[in-house]
Amino acid sequence: MGFFNKTDGEMQESVSVERELKRAKMFGWRDVIICLLIVGFFLLTKNTFKGFSGYGGFSPVLEETQFGIVGLDGETHTFVYAEADSIELRSDLKTFDKGVKVSGDETRRACSGVYRNAEFGDYQLHILSNLKNYIVVHNADGVLVFNIESDDTTKALYEYFMEQLNGPQE
Repeated sequence: MGFFNKTDGEMQESVSVERELKRAKMFGWRDVIICLLIVGFFLLTKNTFKGFSGYGGFSPVLEETQFGIVGLDGETHTFVYAEADSIELRSDLKTFDKGVKVSGDETRRACSGVYRNAEFGDYQLHILSNLKNYIVVHNADGVLVFNIESDDTTKALYEYFMEQLNGPQE
């Protein structure tokens, strides 16, 4: 059985209705499988990207007198420069003993949460593990260890803290 084109009065190539139904059914299943693969990909990777800013690091919150870092949990951990007992820049993250995770999130690229080690006891850790520089802040609330974006950015942030505490260095 073929389709008849009434305008030309000609018979077009014959197409099997059954074949077209099978073809439509096959494309329908293909579309469902593609949608399931896309949804599955997003479900599997949603925790990988959770909490990262657009430039590939933790989200910093820099204000006039205080600094905060948004961890993977979405919580902002802040300290006031003038109230810090000490702020130091370290460049040995590969040999740093982060200890054990008490609570928080950890991915291949980042560690974020409360950790416990011999040096600090329980402390806040928010680091990108592919960097070597990190900042250690001791204050009345405890210890905050973090880095952001790159080694150069982490170092520049430390220098900014020192400038805010000690005035411009010449």
